Amino acid sequence: MVDLKEKNWKNFTDQHLYDWYGIWTRYTPTGGIQESFRSLRHFEGNADKTEIYQLNQYIYAEDDVKEQRWNFNERENSLFDGMFHPQAEFMRGYFFPSGHSIWATTQLKSETYFAMELFFRYQSLRHSVGIVYDDQGNLFRTANIREDSTAYPSSYWSTDLEQLSQRNLEKNWTGTSITITSDLEISEPISTQFRWDREGHQLFYLPDGVSISCPEKVTVGTSFDCVVNWLINDNEMHQLISSYDATGKFQSLTFEKYGLKQ
Repeated sequence: MVDLKEKNWKNFTDQHLYDWYGIWTRYTPTGGIQESFRSLRHFEGNADKTEIYQLNQYIYAEDDVKEQRWNFNERENSLFDGMFHPQAEFMRGYFFPSGHSIWATTQLKSETYFAMELFFRYQSLRHSVGIVYDDQGNLFRTANIREDSTAYPSSYWSTDLEQLSQRNLEKNWTGTSITITSDLEISEPISTQFRWDREGHQLFYLPDGVSISCPEKVTVGTSFDCVVNWLINDNEMHQLISSYDATGKFQSLTFEKYGLKQ
């Protein structure tokens, strides 16, 4: 029988143990630029990848670099309900073999901040979107982290920061979908149809083909999804959907991969 904890850990270590050179941009709830800075997220493991060292550098200027460091290991941090990061005990990590993943707050609670970070992987690139709600459940901030494992500056990512007013995502897509649940079960792939518009959601169109659809407000008692997609090029798009039930409990992450119909 496959050990789901071990598989989740392996999906992380296979896809994320690199030096990730990035541009980190935070946005207000209305899409305005709050701040932007360069970043490095460095991961390395021991020989059998059971112990991980992580260093984050936030480069505001040449003489203004802030750092955070963590150590974690498979025995203590690979749990039945997801990977536990020492930075946040209320969050868990869920990883597909492709590297697409999420660090998710597992339970929405009243009068408590609520956050998630959704990750895309493609060749030497990694991209993540952070979504944060305040202690009243109102959208507080979004973040766009564009990373490249080869070098800085990236030959793929632009240096654009301003959001766009719109983006045409309605194409003749054909897609497949897989889902990882809160107990680490990964489904078999199925066919899926692209869906973007959702009632009560705010839409944000970030640089380099990244788009966010998330509720303006989240509350215990109402189920909700947060949706992020990345239009990698004219012919390929990836989408991640984080789903919570009416009790505010994290249910699943769905990864949808789309190509143009031939």
